[in-house]
Amino acid sequence: MADAEQQPQQSLVRRFLNFGYLKTPQGICKVAELVLGLCTWIIIVVHAYAGVQVYVMFVAVASWLITLLGLLLFMCGIHERVQFVPWQHTELGYNTGVTVLYLIAAILQVAFAGSSDAYKAAGAFAFFTTIVYGIAAFFSWRQWRGSRSGGGDQTVEKTPGAI
Repeated sequence: MADAEQQPQQSLVRRFLNFGYLKTPQGICKVAELVLGLCTWIIIVVHAYAGVQVYVMFVAVASWLITLLGLLLFMCGIHERVQFVPWQHTELGYNTGVTVLYLIAAILQVAFAGSSDAYKAAGAFAFFTTIVYGIAAFFSWRQWRGSRSGGGDQTVEKTPGAI
């Protein structure tokens, strides 16, 4: 009986979310950015923070929320329905900008960590997150360059039942 009730819910989720996007380089990067970014700001928030950590927290939390929103937009296929937004330029600009902001935040976090191992760990996670955003910027650039020449890596395989 419980299986019959869960079946419509599962198909409804699969109908509106394209899980195939998570297998693309951009999808993998977004998930990694969310996990590493979450680790960064959780480590900072559980300790008293002031000064430089306020900037690091701003970058980590703001980029985490925007990346989560982007992941949901792409998984729901909204990027295919909203044609007036230049999605390739938007992703390229966002990933490049966040890479720079995260790099500054990571440098500041490590520079002002002092003797706190937690702040050093947060700095390390910030550097890892910077690297992943840089990789995502590279994939965004490659996708943008491919679309300019007529090719492109935009293809996202649809999962059965996805819109």
